[in-house]
Amino acid sequence: MTASELKEEFNLRYNNALEGAPGLDTYEISAYLTTGQEQLVKRSYDADKDPTSSFELKEKSRRVLNELVKDEKISSQVSSKRGLVDESKFYELSNDVMYIVLETVTIEGKVVKVVPTTYDEFMMSFNNPFRKPSSRKAWRMDISKENSKTTVELISSETISQYNVRYISYPSPIIIGNLETSSDVEGMGLTINGKTAVATSALNELSHRDIVNIAVENAVLDYRESSLKGRVEMDSRA
Repeated sequence: MTASELKEEFNLRYNNALEGAPGLDTYEISAYLTTGQEQLVKRSYDADKDPTSSFELKEKSRRVLNELVKDEKISSQVSSKRGLVDESKFYELSNDVMYIVLETVTIEGKVVKVVPTTYDEFMMSFNNPFRKPSSRKAWRMDISKENSKTTVELISSETISQYNVRYISYPSPIIIGNLETSSDVEGMGLTINGKTAVATSALNELSHRDIVNIAVENAVLDYRESSLKGRVEMDSRA
């Protein structure tokens, strides 16, 4: 669907669910659609990793995620950070990383697996010669965000020449009307993830109605919760 078609579909479903409710402006609809899109990606990622998910659900989930898969190869390290141990090495990733799905490092020309590791696992295993990082594996500690930059800490006693990452990226926002020039929000300085230009969803078109459904569910829930809160406040004043 185009951005205009997403808007029409949203308004149709929203008005059917809440007859007589006040309409939403360009920014509000765009925000609901963008949030719905991110929720769909999260649900799809969780379903794809869940061993109990059906084959059909996994296939549907992969169709959603495939448009967001990116690869990154990083050879330069961040030298200004101090890690947990002397073997720590830091790398900066693109800011659009949502989920890492596959990661390896290159050591002496060989591709070696990277194992995501919690701090508890680190404390229990680092001094164990059979479980600690080696020439056959590296550890990756939690991802951190600092000054809008995504950084990972790898732990390896070997010299790493390259960090290789495949990840699911955050989808770009859905914006149904230019947030700088649309008459209902003009001059408000509104942005969604720093963007203002009209944009539809970059996901597989088969997922667009799912995005709209989630967006409408969220909008209806917010309206009903707001209405309930208003009634409670009126009753308390009375």
